[in-house]
Amino acid sequence: MPPRPAKEIFATSGKEPWDISTILTLWYGDPQYGSFGKDLARVVSAVRLLLAAALLDKGEVTCADVERLCCGGRRLGVNYWVGDVVAVVEGRLGVLRKFSIPCAVDVRRMPPLARYVKWGLARIDSGRLVVDLEKVLAIPIVALIRRVFKSASSCQGPVWRVASCAKADIAEAAFALAALRLLYPGLFEIYGDDRSLNDVLTEIGVGNVVRAYDLWDKAVGLTLQGYVVSGGARPRTVRARSAKYSIPPILAEIDYTDAVVADVGSGFGTKGAATLRWGARYAVLVDVDESVLRERGNGLKIDKVVADAHMLPLRDRAADVVIFWNVYNFLQMPRLAVEEVGRVARRAVVFSVYNAASGRFVDFWEFLEVARRWGRVATAKRLGSSQFQAVVLR
Repeated sequence: MPPRPAKEIFATSGKEPWDISTILTLWYGDPQYGSFGKDLARVVSAVRLLLAAALLDKGEVTCADVERLCCGGRRLGVNYWVGDVVAVVEGRLGVLRKFSIPCAVDVRRMPPLARYVKWGLARIDSGRLVVDLEKVLAIPIVALIRRVFKSASSCQGPVWRVASCAKADIAEAAFALAALRLLYPGLFEIYGDDRSLNDVLTEIGVGNVVRAYDLWDKAVGLTLQGYVVSGGARPRTVRARSAKYSIPPILAEIDYTDAVVADVGSGFGTKGAATLRWGARYAVLVDVDESVLRERGNGLKIDKVVADAHMLPLRDRAADVVIFWNVYNFLQMPRLAVEEVGRVARRAVVFSVYNAASGRFVDFWEFLEVARRWGRVATAKRLGSSQFQAVVLR
């Protein structure tokens, strides 16, 4: 089950759970390294260098190591500008005045490094930052971020799942993930229900500035309810040719006599068409991919509609049965699609989730929670951790 809600963690603070000043005060108030937390909150480039050593388990780091973590693709990041203001920059190394991520192993060009040297956390040697990993990892904020970083590599999916893998509270994990994403935009992307963290930065605009704490509120707030995608690519469905002939046995557990069936995210339409052989009166195949719908032959009892699951062009309760098969975790706004399926289905929903590498990971508890929104779960099958199937009666 998910860890306890973030608000419970901060119940005594009197502030919202993602308030960054509260987080830094409660978790990272070590007076010796107190300003390290402030440097992180302002997304200072020197923090990127020091954290890179902890993330890569290296005693020496250079700007090439920072580039390896931070850059690539078209995602945006942020960097300290002046005071409590940060600027939105492109996710590539360069210079701040050209709105890219700066990096220099030089205390004159990156003054916070002088503090880290003074504290004995690191020293500069021939363009390299030589880091005392034992001391750096003794800072709670660094240890947390490193632990969450390693967990996100193998436990991508809902943030609470990453938190569980990292043995952290969900608020801690959300904070660490937001920090990693803002510092190193090349690592992964974080998606909420209807937008990504990159969308938030795009709205601000490259070269524009924003108060660091305001940005953290948005970033951690989105992350608390979001999910992590490795590499940052937005989840998409991969069509397997074998799906053209696949008819799962669970489909036969419903009485289709004289039913109108809507196959949402139908792909090749095999499942929707199969219900005609079991007594269905009519099948509507709905998919955003016109090319796969064209591979299904026409018929008097089959209609093919190019449409998005987030906004179905069907009347309320237009279908007796809705088939919603291996679609949920590939959608940008799955909650909207769940509501649409519930609006359209009159008698039953046949629901499946497939945890492919190209989609968001959904565990069995989330799967059941979604299924119960439509009605009573009559049948639920768990095929390892890769696929879950259910019949839901309205």
